[in-house]
Amino acid sequence: MIILGGIAFCFAAFFALDIIFPFPEHKLHPATATVVYDRDHKPLRIFLPSDGARRMHTDISTISPVLIRSLIASEDGLFKYHPGVNPISALRAAVSNIKEGRIVSGASTIPMQIARMAEPKSRTMSSKLTESFRAIQLKLHHSNDELLEIYLNMLPYGGNIEGVAAASHFYFGHDPSTLSLAQSALLTTLPRGPAYYDPIRHPEQSKQGRNHVMDQLEKHGVFPTAEVERNKKVPLPTAIRPVPLKAPHFCRMALERSGSTPEIITTLDYVLQQTAEERLKNHVSRLRNDDIDNAACVIIHIPTREIRALVGSADFLEKGYGGAINLAKTKRSPGSTLKPFLYALAMDKGLMAPASFLYDIPVDYSGYSPENYNQTWSGQVEMRDALARSLNVPAVKTLARTGVPDFIDLLRKGGLTTLNKNPMEYGLPLALGGCEVKLTELTNLYASLADSGKYRPFKITPSTNDISSQLFSPEASWITLQMLSKVSRPEMNDTWMLTNDMPEAGWKTGTSFGHRDAWALGISGDYAIGVWVGNPDGRPRKGISGASHAGPLLFDLLRAASPGGKLPHQPDGAGITEIKVCAHSHQLPGPFCTERITMQTLSGKTQLTPCKYCRQIFIDPKSGFRLSGECLDRKKLERKIIRTLPAQLARWRAENNMEVPILPPLAPDCDLIPAGNAPRIISPASTTPYLLRKGTPLKYQQIGLKANAEADSGTLHWFLDGRLVNKGKFNQKLFTEAKAGKHKISVTDSLGRTDSVLFEVRGGK
Repeated sequence: MIILGGIAFCFAAFFALDIIFPFPEHKLHPATATVVYDRDHKPLRIFLPSDGARRMHTDISTISPVLIRSLIASEDGLFKYHPGVNPISALRAAVSNIKEGRIVSGASTIPMQIARMAEPKSRTMSSKLTESFRAIQLKLHHSNDELLEIYLNMLPYGGNIEGVAAASHFYFGHDPSTLSLAQSALLTTLPRGPAYYDPIRHPEQSKQGRNHVMDQLEKHGVFPTAEVERNKKVPLPTAIRPVPLKAPHFCRMALERSGSTPEIITTLDYVLQQTAEERLKNHVSRLRNDDIDNAACVIIHIPTREIRALVGSADFLEKGYGGAINLAKTKRSPGSTLKPFLYALAMDKGLMAPASFLYDIPVDYSGYSPENYNQTWSGQVEMRDALARSLNVPAVKTLARTGVPDFIDLLRKGGLTTLNKNPMEYGLPLALGGCEVKLTELTNLYASLADSGKYRPFKITPSTNDISSQLFSPEASWITLQMLSKVSRPEMNDTWMLTNDMPEAGWKTGTSFGHRDAWALGISGDYAIGVWVGNPDGRPRKGISGASHAGPLLFDLLRAASPGGKLPHQPDGAGITEIKVCAHSHQLPGPFCTERITMQTLSGKTQLTPCKYCRQIFIDPKSGFRLSGECLDRKKLERKIIRTLPAQLARWRAENNMEVPILPPLAPDCDLIPAGNAPRIISPASTTPYLLRKGTPLKYQQIGLKANAEADSGTLHWFLDGRLVNKGKFNQKLFTEAKAGKHKISVTDSLGRTDSVLFEVRGGK
């Protein structure tokens, strides 16, 4: 009874002490490094914890059974059976220690070693008792597998290397799942004396210790003699591998997204990444001869939206050129690269079709007068040509029709997170890149064009969460890609030779206002690729262009990532139809449209109006005058079909000495039945006040008089506040003086059609 009572007392005392002095569990799980892996589970970069230790966590399931057997057999053969302390070994050690009066034998079990690593103490009898108590606590609160995992992650391996995962990586270059017997024996030996058994500094001692472990394993029948002898011949590691620094910008993005977890498996294809890094570095070495410092590129796998390669700069470690800056995610002005999405939106709104006519002529929106990159004008162009040639005025006019808020909304839904201003702050310059975007997000937006118009977020880590939204119809997306695949482009005169062996691709270049950014984005096969070129500090470089400076790198990457790539097939169904339109206006044929062509439209969306420019008139064959009204009944007449032009186009052509179809003058003795549109005043504008300079005579500050007018408008008469101030043809340059104040300007053509606007003049005196 006394013995049982004593045992009960010991148990009660232990459990009381366990409650009063719980094991400091947090010391079993120190902060570990975060290891970023590529899609094939190969390490790219290791972010060390704040204490700088090369400490990598691993699960016991990923550790080679050979190492586990080696450690248990060498360190604690009865690990699975004792309560944390091996009573027999402890008794033997106690006798030896008492005889010597000091610690000469440890008898440390794996739980005792864990306790010592968690709470290091000097080697005294009292510390041994504390270790024993802590070891029993560990056995009580943890399973054997849990303790083994903790032990394997805490073992010291020299320098700042801790745990078998880090040791396996830095000594052997692979994870611990494939450790051989020789490697396992070395990792069993090293923790006993990391400095003494250091294989780099003391290879003979290290080899002797390693082979001794294998001899003991053979002696106890853990491994056969033949395997042990073969592994004794394996050479020791000769150097500790450096901390990997692959795809550094991408890995930093992965860390920012995932947090400091022990491991991050990413989407990166390191083979493709190496190719992208090499090609980009080669191009940048040439660009620097042209005063352009750096570049970035992104390659996205369209079906999964996984980033397979991302190069943030030519050299991460290069200080002089902003190498550490991830230029793939910095905010930059996109130039013309948003135009494809603008035209896709316009098609989905039914405002135009690929062959619809747009007008590339000077325009003024309350003082905003966009120009083309080459400072020339093309007049009437098809929408697909306006996009292929990256003309600015047609894009601005298209944005005016679609509306800035709707376009902003579309871009935001497409993942452009940088558009955080009010739509009115962006205004019409948005069509030409009057905003900031990130290369990663812009490249992913281009991927939507090859994904039936669907937006899906790009991925850095694999995920089955495939949230998507429809940005464009599949038909508008496909047509836009077809327009972007047009081969002949004026801006590519110097670099087109580089694309001769390119896969089938749709691509777009862009150059920001102020000569700071050059862009090139392309789609081929399963990949969307984006390239940015410029100076990280925002320094302008006059003459920089997407075509000349970013395009060659894009084409190089397209060939590497997608050899033989194709563009998507036309969407199934009847979403795209071909209809007959007037060959002159590309609108629905009217009764006098004698020539017709076939044009692609979006079924149920494209809204075309009947042609009003192919007109029937009646001519007096003798005088050549046009007949109208009652003259049609009393005079001999000749029927004639004439093709006129929109007033704004006719005015521009006339001002540039180009042929403009003009209606014959009306016979003076005919009653007039006015038809057609009245002139439309474009200057002076009602939206912009005119400022007079002090001390300058009014005759040197005259206001231009301009109006768009029909071909039959004849002479335009201009009235300022009811007083005739000038007259002339619609293409003549006319002016008038105006004093400070509010005024009304009116214009009347020869047929009596009129238009008026109010405007204001300020300053003067």
